Amino acid sequence: MRINIKKTTFLWVITATIGLSSCKKFVDINDDPTRLKDPDASLILPAAQGRIGFTMGSDIHRFTSLWAQQFAAQGGGSAQPTQYDKYAVGEGDINNTWAATFGGTLSDLQKVIQKTETTSPRYSGVSKLLKAYVYQTHVDAYGDLPFSEANGFEANLKPKYDSSSSIYDALIGLIDAGIADIKKASALSPTTDDLFYGGDMDKWERFGNALKLRIYIHYFSANGTAADATKAKNGIVAVLATNKLLRNNADNFQMRFLTSANQTNPIHQFEGSRPNQFFPSKTLVDLMNAKSDARRNSFLTLFSGSYVGATNGLGDITISTNFSRMSTYLRGKLSAGVYGGEAPIRMLTFAEQNQILAEYYARTNGGADLLTADTYYKAGITASFGAATEFSDATEAAAVNAGLTTYLASTNGTIAVGNAIQKIIEEKFVANFGVAIEPWTDWRRTGFPVLTPVSPATAIPRILPYSFNERSYNPNTPARPSVFTKTVFWDK
Repeated sequence: MRINIKKTTFLWVITATIGLSSCKKFVDINDDPTRLKDPDASLILPAAQGRIGFTMGSDIHRFTSLWAQQFAAQGGGSAQPTQYDKYAVGEGDINNTWAATFGGTLSDLQKVIQKTETTSPRYSGVSKLLKAYVYQTHVDAYGDLPFSEANGFEANLKPKYDSSSSIYDALIGLIDAGIADIKKASALSPTTDDLFYGGDMDKWERFGNALKLRIYIHYFSANGTAADATKAKNGIVAVLATNKLLRNNADNFQMRFLTSANQTNPIHQFEGSRPNQFFPSKTLVDLMNAKSDARRNSFLTLFSGSYVGATNGLGDITISTNFSRMSTYLRGKLSAGVYGGEAPIRMLTFAEQNQILAEYYARTNGGADLLTADTYYKAGITASFGAATEFSDATEAAAVNAGLTTYLASTNGTIAVGNAIQKIIEEKFVANFGVAIEPWTDWRRTGFPVLTPVSPATAIPRILPYSFNERSYNPNTPARPSVFTKTVFWDK
């Protein structure tokens, strides 16, 4: 899978050609003369960004969305997703996504930071913010990780593992450093080589603060301590004081794709290359059906006039295709029965930010801020419905928009009736359809939505295994006895 980076490709070819024309007759046989030795930050940054987008829509999305029961697998026992759906994710399954992140993305971001921190700090600032995002998501997925000694290149090929809690603490400082950098005078600044925000530093600052909110809300867990709650509250108060948060869906942190072959959304690509293996889960679909949720019009296709989800854990027992499938929200515009594939991989959205704040206000001051929580809860629903229509045709969009009014007017549209935290997390679960890791994280720390383990398991995984290759080459890799072991510091 590839992402189209026309400028990057052009510059890469030109630079490589110059290098070829000037190389000497005799060269080191271990030295590839066609490979750039020291590419510019404007080439490295989009490569790292593109890899982030693909990573968050590929293996790590499939593992975690199956376990969180946003999706369910079909296709028989030989299909990989059916094994993942039954929690059979082994160390070998992690090799590709681990290498892409730790050997690719994080190394590229560190290289940009090293090259630009002094002279072009806007590049380093964006890279620090991206590094913080990558570590936040991967700490939630794996727990302890190489951090303080990571990305030392040849200087340290066997970095130690830092605790998940210490990395979380360090990420706040990393985000602050990134925001400080993007505000400095900079000889060079990202523009079209910034695939997320096109060089808009104001949006990068807003994203950094939204990422802080996500980090702090994770300290609130089902069995969290008073110290955790205090840290979360103080941190969120400080973020709110900046008055610099995502303002609307246009500020969403997401990777957009094209309709050209091999340049489309990786979720869409998987559906096209391995049809009948990956379906919306019955857990998600039933939750939406119970609320007559109009987002179904763009999230899902109809099957025999109804919205039908696949049951997790039955993909190798009751093999069927009699279910709804992903629709325009995850696959792009529909024309003549074919999806365009240009839908983005969503990674942190305005809808999620609102539900984070709804949860924060519902939890603090003894619940005295429920009115404020309700305001953010409604704003999150409205943002999610708005995003749902981005690739809809007129009929589909009209159905979603009309449904929003009905939804907000019902008991679904307020947290005043029922368990506030459950309602907020379940709304966030739906709004984060297609978002990697976060729905699974929310379930682990809150218990919502209520999930039933697939048979014969009696529990749902709490952590991903480490990569087999990492364990083979780095003796500092911690033991991981089971994916069912609570490992991340906030998972209590």
